[in-house]
Amino acid sequence: MKTDDTLEDVQYIVKKILNLKIFDGENGKRWAASVIDKQYEILCISQFTLYHVIKGNKLDFHKAMPSGAAESLYIKFLTELRTKYRPEQIKDGKFGEMMEVHIENSGPVTLEIESPSKENFAVVPTKK
Repeated sequence: MKTDDTLEDVQYIVKKILNLKIFDGENGKRWAASVIDKQYEILCISQFTLYHVIKGNKLDFHKAMPSGAAESLYIKFLTELRTKYRPEQIKDGKFGEMMEVHIENSGPVTLEIESPSKENFAVVPTKK
């Protein structure tokens, strides 16, 4: 979670996670099926280090939401996923804990899903 993320951002990301056509379809066609289409499980792991900036030889996490607020929004994220999809298919780890996760990445594709920047939606006054 970024420092300025809101429930609106959570809703956007949930919609993308559930509906992006990133899996092969029934006929083997690439990019034709979503998580919902395939009825796949979703594993959610919180990772604040995604919002870092490298300053010299140090990492700076000033763009990451503070832990308390992030945990609250993360819980809302999980709730939104479970509301929009099959709750038993949503798995999650322990927020803020060190975890060892073993995954199998099937393919050379990794996606990072972010909600649109608030700046992209700012109203720009027109000159008269």
